[in-house]
Amino acid sequence: MMYTIKKAARFVLSIIIVTASLPLTAQQKTKQPRFNIKGTVTGFPDSTLLLLSNLADGSYKDIDSTFILNNRFSFTGFLTEKVEKLAVHTKDFKHRVAFWIDDTETMISAEKDKFRSATIQGAKAQRQNKILDSIISNSKDPKADYIKFIQANPASIVSANMLSIYSSTWNKDTVQMLYKQLDPTAKNTIYGKQIGDFLSLNRDIKIGSSYADFEQKNLSGQSVRLSDYKGKVVLLEFWGSWCLPCRQGHPELIKTYNTYKDKGFDILGVAAETDKQIFKKAIQEDGLPWQNVSDLKGDKNKAALIYGVSYYPANFLIDRNGIIIAKDVRGDKLKEKLKEIFE
Repeated sequence: MMYTIKKAARFVLSIIIVTASLPLTAQQKTKQPRFNIKGTVTGFPDSTLLLLSNLADGSYKDIDSTFILNNRFSFTGFLTEKVEKLAVHTKDFKHRVAFWIDDTETMISAEKDKFRSATIQGAKAQRQNKILDSIISNSKDPKADYIKFIQANPASIVSANMLSIYSSTWNKDTVQMLYKQLDPTAKNTIYGKQIGDFLSLNRDIKIGSSYADFEQKNLSGQSVRLSDYKGKVVLLEFWGSWCLPCRQGHPELIKTYNTYKDKGFDILGVAAETDKQIFKKAIQEDGLPWQNVSDLKGDKNKAALIYGVSYYPANFLIDRNGIIIAKDVRGDKLKEKLKEIFE
């Protein structure tokens, strides 16, 4: 009987322990910061679809959706970072606005025809961004004013974001100098890490210099290296499914490729993508016959960082010896260059 009572006591005790641990688990889950967005809009009919996207990698990554009802909408969810850059937009992107968000409530007030000029209140980063926008809108020297803002706000994620955006455009020494001045909190944001990647990867690629090798995967998951094209004249073409000029230039580029492919000419496409299916669809729609690769890191593609690509389309023509002989050649200029080489 004694054994049975002890056994029962242990059973009851185990239930108490498990039950007591449940609130702790729930409490741990609530530690992840939440965001709360409330919006008031005019000019939209009820049931208009709005999407919420994350802009961390430079592209729109949809994370939620809702409908407008009685001129109001709302989003709630969990933050993956302490501060994030999001956007609310219609499906066709005709109406969109980007903003910074943290665990404080964000209020958006907008009109349909002035959606990009919405009034947004909430995160500290959003207030800083508003100040920066005001400075730049009245600036006679935007670059100088961006630099002043970054130096005056070294701990701000807005500063890290701006430096990341212009890292491929500004002089590398300037970027290095400003990066060193950033506070560790800014360096540890996704944008600070992007700047660090740029500084460690970027090479001084000029006409007359040797190519810089890299490796990325194609749609089949096979690794492709630029050095695989050694002995050929290769056009390193940076593009994206979202880039209209890139897509519009593909028909003529295909004709040029077909003219010279049997003479030792090839193309390696590097796409600034984040979604493999969208990447695949663009290749199929445009009928691209050459190899295309991507690391699915958007406009922070590592090959683009190495080559300092800050706009799309962009390309580098590399000769049989691995020397860069031309940059941003397309259309008739590319044909003339290839004619000089092969004819």
